[in-house]
Amino acid sequence: MMVKEVKLRDVERFLESSGWHLARTTGGHNVWKSPDGIQTLAIPRHGTVTKGVVRQVVRILPGAPDGWK
Repeated sequence: MMVKEVKLRDVERFLESSGWHLARTTGGHNVWKSPDGIQTLAIPRHGTVTKGVVRQVVRILPGAPDGWK
């Protein structure tokens, strides 16, 4: 799967719109929890989110915007 880097704020907006909530901030990462509280995602707080992290988000939430793929 080919993905590209995405702006941090776009990833966070997508997570919020999907029902995820910011659980905590640790070091240089924001840790997000799924609506059911089972899954977590650690998103680095940089200007852009790397391809690998975007790929992880797309795997967990298949409804990711088409522009990310």
